[in-house]
Amino acid sequence: MKRLGVAVCLLLGIAFSLSADVWVLTIDGEIGRGSSAYVRRGIAEAEAQGADAIVLVLSTPGGYLDAAVTIRDELLAATAPTFAYVDREAFSAGALLAMACDAIYMAPGGVIGAATPVLIEGTTVIAASEKEIAAARSLFAATAEATGKPIDLAEAMVDPDVVVPGVIEADKLLSLTAGEAVTLGVASSEAASVEAALSAEGLANREIIRFQSRVVDQIVDTLTIPWLAAVLITLGLLGLFVEMLIPGIGVFGIVGTLCLAAFFWANFLVGLAGWESIAFVLGGFFAVLLEVFAFTAVDFGLAGLAGLVLIGLGFYTAMTGPFTRSQDTLTAVAAVVGGVFVSIVVVVVLLTRLPKTRLRFGGVILPTAITGRAFGGRGQDKGSSSDQDWIGREGVAATDLRPVGTGLFGNERIDVICEEGFLAQGTPIVITQDEGYRKAVRKKEIS
Repeated sequence: MKRLGVAVCLLLGIAFSLSADVWVLTIDGEIGRGSSAYVRRGIAEAEAQGADAIVLVLSTPGGYLDAAVTIRDELLAATAPTFAYVDREAFSAGALLAMACDAIYMAPGGVIGAATPVLIEGTTVIAASEKEIAAARSLFAATAEATGKPIDLAEAMVDPDVVVPGVIEADKLLSLTAGEAVTLGVASSEAASVEAALSAEGLANREIIRFQSRVVDQIVDTLTIPWLAAVLITLGLLGLFVEMLIPGIGVFGIVGTLCLAAFFWANFLVGLAGWESIAFVLGGFFAVLLEVFAFTAVDFGLAGLAGLVLIGLGFYTAMTGPFTRSQDTLTAVAAVVGGVFVSIVVVVVLLTRLPKTRLRFGGVILPTAITGRAFGGRGQDKGSSSDQDWIGREGVAATDLRPVGTGLFGNERIDVICEEGFLAQGTPIVITQDEGYRKAVRKKEIS
């Protein structure tokens, strides 16, 4: 009985090994930012389940090169064998993904190649710059070298200046039919189906698991659309800036945080945003907080401007990569600049219109020290009878009021806010409102 049990265990082990899984991932249509999230997740789950192979089925005219580069890196780093099955066509970025797999199988009638980068403006297709073509050519060459495919043919798919005697002449882009790809060593063989390709690789009796795109991939694809990214940036910045100005923790801060979290989450999944992008934004907000709560009445601009630059840099690096198309880079710049500009305009309007803000008055950082300074160090509570003693008191602006700054009243320097929005240093002023920690001033009319 003991020997019988051992034999049964061996047979079960052999049967299990023979029925190990092959995971099939499919890209049908344009390669978008959601495609990289889909493939990254598919490869991770396949390897976690111990897949014997990963098959990437391609029917694509191309798409975003930066998204394709992310997928290419995932394919090259995969520990399981990877195979590309070109079902119909693998043009442009699709050709790069096929080249990144260990082997390529072509469906009868399939084509691969024509991978030069282009710019699309409306309905017009414009050739990319020489620099962009050179970068894409090097990328294809390195990918072909890593997977043992003809390097010169890979370069000829990208650069029309590459000549391969007997294959492609100058000023032509290389595209290969299924038969040509097999003859020239780009593809292993033709295969009528994925199952036929697996049979050619000795994996005929493996169970096929077709990894499906999920809602999260569609969400990522949507959230990385440039105009929607600009909306997220604008709402995120507005929410957090307004939260700093209005007392209390409310819906503005929550909405702002959620918008920024959605922005970085989506761009992180597609491989564009990194921790350095988040660090830039956090550093920028810290600089803005210093400007608001520490430096506003001393000097204007340096910390705040540095903070805005860091915030913009964080968003920009989260939307672009080394192989982002120039037109997408310009779109990212426009999205970031637009979001930051709209946020600043709204904040300035709020500062000049709101009756009470948290800006350096009653704020969230060291409130006792700030209040004490506002009272000239006497430390009275708001509402005491002596509060009204300040109304009508005259002095001069010790600093520029933008609208917050310092006023000099006799020998006392106190923090004030200008109702008119801006007054230059040295302007005669008079206190019109006194709310304890908040003293509003206007320019003194000289008769």
